[in-house]
Amino acid sequence: MEQFNKSLPRVNTNIRILHANPTTSNIDVYINGSLLASNVGFGKISKYFTITPGEYNFQLYLTGTYDKPILSQDIQLIANANYTISLVTLSNNLFLFRLKDDNVPVTKSQAYLRFINLSQNSPLLTLSLPNNFILFNEAEYLETTSYYQLSPGIYNFEVLFASSDVTAKYIKNITLVGGKFYTIYILGVFNGKPVIGYLFTEDLI
Repeated sequence: MEQFNKSLPRVNTNIRILHANPTTSNIDVYINGSLLASNVGFGKISKYFTITPGEYNFQLYLTGTYDKPILSQDIQLIANANYTISLVTLSNNLFLFRLKDDNVPVTKSQAYLRFINLSQNSPLLTLSLPNNFILFNEAEYLETTSYYQLSPGIYNFEVLFASSDVTAKYIKNITLVGGKFYTIYILGVFNGKPVIGYLFTEDLI
């Protein structure tokens, strides 16, 4: 029986929580009534948690409270998948945005990078290299880009407002390793506070 169990395919799923809503204080995240992640602040991301696949009820509370959730949402999670679940605003309401993270490289000689715009009121955003080579063009809010293959190395990027030639943000000294997946999330408020910034993450391998 032990040998048989070892031969079974992996059926778990992995999730992490990203707090991307600048108007919401730190949060505690529960799934089906059990605490998953605590005291997650804006611009912070939790570690990955391994759970069984299925439909879960996510409940978010302001940290230290457990009387009334600020959000309750059901999310379906499939087997053998990895997700980043971000707290955002959609149609003026809090919303958990589910994003599937890739983790199986086509080749380990290349790194994989994607770009996600989580700044609700920003213009369309473009990510380019300093030589004006565009990697992702005019990404709108919550747009999910594919992973772009890049040679391993240390990179500098520019985030541009699509409506002008003005650089919105410089992202410097980013190390990309072959065979790994990464995401650059843009967070914050256009012409407001907290100012637009970025979060660079390695996606699960």
